[in-house]
Amino acid sequence: MHIPEVKQYLGRNVAVTYRDRNGRELTTSTKVHDISYVPMYGGCLVGDIEDIWLERVTQINALD
Repeated sequence: MHIPEVKQYLGRNVAVTYRDRNGRELTTSTKVHDISYVPMYGGCLVGDIEDIWLERVTQINALD
C-alpha cells in the first residue's frame, strides 16, 4: 500500500492484514496514530501496539 491510500485511516481503529518476514499472513487490530516515511525503508503505519511497514500490508479494514 501507499501513504495516500492509508491516510484516510488516521485516528481510526482498523484491522490490518500484513505479511511477516517469513511470509505468513497476520491480522492485527490497532488504532492508527500516524503514517510516516523512513528514507531507504519506505512508508510505515504507526499504531498503538506496533509499527507496520506499508510494503507488507495487504489489506486494511476500518473497525468503527
